[in-house]
Amino acid sequence: MSTANMARWAHTHNIPLRPRGGARHDTALRTADEADTLPVILRKALTGLFAWQRLSRFVAARSYPTLADAARHLGIHQSALVTEINRLERDLGQALFERAERGRL
Repeated sequence: MSTANMARWAHTHNIPLRPRGGARHDTALRTADEADTLPVILRKALTGLFAWQRLSRFVAARSYPTLADAARHLGIHQSALVTEINRLERDLGQALFERAERGRL
C-alpha cells in the first residue's frame, strides 16, 4: 500500500497521523492525549515536535554556570542549545534565563 493510500485510509477512519520525521506513532498519540491534562501555559511548549527533548535539555542546562558548558556536556553545539531554549521560551511566552548584557558575566 502506498503512503498516499495509507494516509487516505487513515483520514477516512479518523486515525491521526504523526508528522513526517516525527516521533513514533504511539508517542505522538500519547502526547496529544496528555496535552489536555497539562496546564494551559505548558501545552504548546510540550506538544510540539521535539518538545520533551527541548525541556530536558533546558533542565540539564540549568545546573551549569554557562550554556557553553551545558552544551559541551550534552554533546551539542552551543547555538543549538540556545535555539532550543529560545524556542521553549517563545512557546511558554516568558524568559527562562536572566541574560547578562553582551560582554558581561
